[in-house]
Amino acid sequence: MTYDLVALVNGRPSSDDILAGLQAAGEELGVRAVSDGAVVQLCDADDLPLVSVELPLLIQVPGEVERMLGPGVGPVQTPAWWVEIRATATKGGRDVAEKYANSLIDRLGGKVWTSAGVGAPETEGTN
Repeated sequence: MTYDLVALVNGRPSSDDILAGLQAAGEELGVRAVSDGAVVQLCDADDLPLVSVELPLLIQVPGEVERMLGPGVGPVQTPAWWVEIRATATKGGRDVAEKYANSLIDRLGGKVWTSAGVGAPETEGTN
């Protein structure tokens, strides 16, 4: 079973933000693009995927995030950028996914929703 996260960030993630997230997740991880570049996978030493990160999507409609994720996510100010992150059941995948998501939140502000509930509080971004 996968562990799903959605980083709901206040600003559009730049290439620098994405690279910082990859570095925070673990410099020893391999990186590969799949689905014609729409998904980036972080892989272990055996080249097995631990985490998949989809391209960010802009959410502009007020209430749309709450509709899709449920009321447990709390209010989300729009526009917001939706970054979907999925960890495999492989040992270490969940930790890698959380490091990546939290790096985006630290840089841009926002919150993290997880399949286990909201993980990180809303914070001020540097953007």
